[in-house]
Amino acid sequence: MWQIETGTTAGKIYVTLIVLAFLALFMGLIPVMQVLPPRGRRALIALVTFFAGLVFAAEFFLPVNKEGENLLSPAIEPAQNTLQIIGAMALALGTYGLIRLHLRNIVQQRSQWGYSVVLIVAFLTMGFFSVWNTLAEKGELPKTTVLERGFGLLFDNMLVPLESAMFSLIAFYIFSAAYRAFRIRSIEASILMFTAMVVMIGIVSLGNIISYQWLGLPLEQTAEMEKNPFSLRNIGYNLALPRIAYWILQALNAPVQRAIEFGVGIAGLAMAIRLWLSLERGIT
Repeated sequence: MWQIETGTTAGKIYVTLIVLAFLALFMGLIPVMQVLPPRGRRALIALVTFFAGLVFAAEFFLPVNKEGENLLSPAIEPAQNTLQIIGAMALALGTYGLIRLHLRNIVQQRSQWGYSVVLIVAFLTMGFFSVWNTLAEKGELPKTTVLERGFGLLFDNMLVPLESAMFSLIAFYIFSAAYRAFRIRSIEASILMFTAMVVMIGIVSLGNIISYQWLGLPLEQTAEMEKNPFSLRNIGYNLALPRIAYWILQALNAPVQRAIEFGVGIAGLAMAIRLWLSLERGIT
């Protein structure tokens, strides 16, 4: 198979021409999309989506050579790089929408427009210091005292504590939601409530205090206990709340999580096939 080294001048020209060709192709699709009727737009989107997904699927199933590549392997990495471009464009579009919305709130002085001022000022300030710090780490800009103090104040002394406070509030909200969900109305709910209480108490310091200080259970298993697994000390060691909580998480919770992940994976595959074949009408 004919290949061109991308590091050479000819390779760079070849890659540049390919990129320009695809850019011209996609730019040419924009006026076509504007002219076509809605049904034609959906057909064009479905066609492009099908062929884009077909490249990834065919590359996975086609036979490979000794180097582990096939005909479509060189096109996979550039295709995956387009995801980063799409992500960057989505980030820029989201930033534009955010700034536009809050600037409109400020200009029209809508209700609580002062929060919009705080958001824009904080957004621009943090973005400025973040970009400056990134360029300074790469050696493209000098790392000054103003940068170190400003970035440390905004990131270490403001953003990190605010994130901790937010997750703390979420933890109390989850606890209150769990309290409402764990109302004992059946045998299954009773088992769920009891198990949740054992795990929550066992994984915190209170479980250690109850098991090893108040009840005096052995902290470690000795050689004598291993020889006689049915001794009272060995039973007491296994009945410690931290060990029960660990057993529930490893022997009961982990397999259930794997089963849920397996089901989610199958559902994701089904959804991907529906999107690939344009069967999901909510998207198109």
